[in-house]
Amino acid sequence: MAKDAVSGIVANLRGEVIAYGKGAENVFGYSQKEIIGKNVAVFHPKGSGKTLERLFRTAMEKGVFEERLTLVRKGGQKFQAILKVTAVRNGKGEITGLAGLTREIRG
Repeated sequence: MAKDAVSGIVANLRGEVIAYGKGAENVFGYSQKEIIGKNVAVFHPKGSGKTLERLFRTAMEKGVFEERLTLVRKGGQKFQAILKVTAVRNGKGEITGLAGLTREIRG
């Protein structure tokens, strides 16, 4: 079980991880060196393409996506979490990426 039940991850518009906090290391098991540049799909079970598309679309169109999902740790262990993804905007208001906050559900 992860030591810290909260993680923060930032991805660019291609879904590539560009920032990965210590909490994310604890929850997902990847080191920052291993995960930077990888697609966020690695945190989701195989076959989650439609969920990922909906997540990205909702965050881009409405500014936020929040839902209980099954996610996957580095070793393949699945777990339940609340995933909140918000659009990241630059000074001109343009969406430049997505920031995700994962709160693991225990018990």
